Amino acid sequence: MTSRRYGAVIVAVMLALATAPASAAPHPSLNWQDCGNGAQCAVLRVPVDWRDPGGPSTGIDVVRVTAKDPARRTGTVVANLGAGNSTATIVGPRPVPLQTWLDELTERLDVVVFDPRGLGRSAGGTQIVCPRPPASILGLVRHQDEAGWQAQVRENAAYDAGCRQAAGPVFAGLDSWQTAHDLDAIRAALGEARLRYFGNSYGTTYGQAYAELFGDRLERLYLDGVADHTRPRLADWLADYALTQERQLLRFRDWCARAASCALHGRDAANAWDEIVATAQRAPVPAPGAGPGRVVTAGDLFAGALVGMTPPRWPALAQAVAEAVTGDASDFLTVLRFPPDGPTGSVQNAILCHDFMPQTPDYREFLRIERRLKALAPRFGWIEGRFELGRCAGVPGDPAYPPRPLSAPKAPAALVTIGELDNNTANLGAAHVAGQLPRASTVWHGDGHAAYLLGNRCLRKLGNAYLFDGTLPAPGTFCPGELAPPVD
Repeated sequence: MTSRRYGAVIVAVMLALATAPASAAPHPSLNWQDCGNGAQCAVLRVPVDWRDPGGPSTGIDVVRVTAKDPARRTGTVVANLGAGNSTATIVGPRPVPLQTWLDELTERLDVVVFDPRGLGRSAGGTQIVCPRPPASILGLVRHQDEAGWQAQVRENAAYDAGCRQAAGPVFAGLDSWQTAHDLDAIRAALGEARLRYFGNSYGTTYGQAYAELFGDRLERLYLDGVADHTRPRLADWLADYALTQERQLLRFRDWCARAASCALHGRDAANAWDEIVATAQRAPVPAPGAGPGRVVTAGDLFAGALVGMTPPRWPALAQAVAEAVTGDASDFLTVLRFPPDGPTGSVQNAILCHDFMPQTPDYREFLRIERRLKALAPRFGWIEGRFELGRCAGVPGDPAYPPRPLSAPKAPAALVTIGELDNNTANLGAAHVAGQLPRASTVWHGDGHAAYLLGNRCLRKLGNAYLFDGTLPAPGTFCPGELAPPVD
């Protein structure tokens, strides 16, 4: 993943493991039980390591909402909704977009949602709780010297050690190579000869792995908000994020130019951003609204802007920048705060590192990567290097499922939807994945991350037609934005 290549022996071993399905395990089964909210729940037992099907096992949570009218049912779609716990959003109170998503799909399909191992619900006994949280994801953004780097490394290493202890033998199976095999076990347990799969955000990582490992068992593959797991070199992966974020700054500027309600309307919002960064680099900016004596550094500005650059937060970012220009940067500490606040005991961060950054650079190596990012995206995007490395610096690389070019010649014609405003999973990376899926139909849209789930009606229509009947959009189809802040 870093600028250094893996040794030839390591590459050979990893390629063999990534391309060959593991040995067959005993036929899995699902014992469905009503669990409220119109759903049925089950725990599927799977091997910790699919290379050793007779070894220790673990459980994964699976939730099903059946088709409303069995006479109209045409099959099953298996879904993962992204990082963390997906099944709790189905069993618990459903936000309106998720409720409408289920209502629409269950007109003709059973919907089965699963949690990756370790990320299940506490009620199912499948959740691994780490005793301490990882380092702040913004740690390297706010503290940009070597001391800050080493502190981040120590905190992440302690988090990882705690997760390993809490998980025990199960920790060895926490990567997406194993999850792709779990997904195939779900398919078999459902009695489906071939899989219809919908992946959102991190769920697209499992879809990519499944397409490569079990492409001939795929019937349909719909990926939205795609996380690119195909860049072997960390510097290239980060470059896609940096360029996407740099363009996002300009899209924010263009929105402000059109929206009368933008606090920066009438001036160049990107230039205003440059101005407050230059000011903070000379001396911290007062933040009286955050408490007596509080100030905002340049690192704090970038930390807040990483929150505010997501389209729903553009109005708040514009207000924060406008006030900072006048000398009060309080909103960067009080309004533009990165969720979640407080500790988390999830193994999700460890899984992400095993999948995307199993080999991280040291501080000096990272500075070389950062110089390249600053040349590519000098105003804002370069900070993505620090944001992404903040997750994984200090986390050991085992188990590992390193990124590699996608080879899925047996996969069916897939549907991939990509948001022009998606800076969560970089849209340049999503396009890179789509180009490696044979016969993929790529639809760009004018919204940000997870727009299909959040209710873009055009995407819903296209996505559902594909999942129901396999109907792909016409080449060149574009869905207008429906979820971004209004232009008034």
